[in-house]
Amino acid sequence: MKKIIKYCCFGIALFSLLSCNNDDPLPETPIVGLGGDVWTTGPIDQWIDKELLTPYNIEIKYKWDPYELNYLRNLVPIKEDQVIKVINAVKQIWLLPYEKVAGQTFIKTFAPRQFVLAGSAEYNTNGTIVLGQAEGGRKIVLLRLNDFNPANKEALQELLHTIHHEFAHILHQNVLYPLEWKFLNPQWYTATWFNNTDDDAHRQGLISAYAKSNADEDFVETVSFLLVFGQEYYDNVIAKDDVPEASKNIFRRKQQMIIEYFASKYKIDFNALQAATQEAINNYKSPTN
Repeated sequence: MKKIIKYCCFGIALFSLLSCNNDDPLPETPIVGLGGDVWTTGPIDQWIDKELLTPYNIEIKYKWDPYELNYLRNLVPIKEDQVIKVINAVKQIWLLPYEKVAGQTFIKTFAPRQFVLAGSAEYNTNGTIVLGQAEGGRKIVLLRLNDFNPANKEALQELLHTIHHEFAHILHQNVLYPLEWKFLNPQWYTATWFNNTDDDAHRQGLISAYAKSNADEDFVETVSFLLVFGQEYYDNVIAKDDVPEASKNIFRRKQQMIIEYFASKYKIDFNALQAATQEAINNYKSPTN
């Protein structure tokens, strides 16, 4: 056994010596796959660099990385032919309206530095699904993107509802909304919000069933609904016959508080932002259609 070990060591030493004398030149370009998360850039990466990374310093991570996602859920990567469809909609209907109304400095200061994309949603044991998540004010995860069809207005609104919802989280985590909000109708907040319908929520002065989960979700849902579904939708909810007058007044007060919050904390004309967002949705055309 000792002889075998000696022979092996001698062989390794000889191989190392010969290797040191190899005069083959080192490669001048990096070898893809060595040294970490590296891949050959293609048209998608070039488009992202031009449209988002260079002008806004926003990274789009679409290559599969389970460590960026919830490892307790079964998820699949986004299909590459969906990436530009999704990100172009995000830019046109979320980023550009904010830039138009609030300015590029606002975007560079408060926009997330990274979007992480996945093809499927997170399915919870209570029957609910997760379509997006804001993390630490610097990252937004977007889910269920393989089903996205930019030609379908409802699909477009669903995606942008998620974006505006998550970005509103970033804003209120930076500067909290007025404390009065938490006391308008807290009796209806519940961890089992998913046992309610949107109609139930409307009667209680909340814009959606998910808004019933807590005050933070109530705030961002109301912001997102006003921006993405528009003033007409909001007014129609208030006008419903089965919505009590007290709840109608709560809806009106919430909208006024949002307008005042955006004006005082971020110098943003919320009505102008709403109009710009609606215009972007109604006139949107995907570059891949």
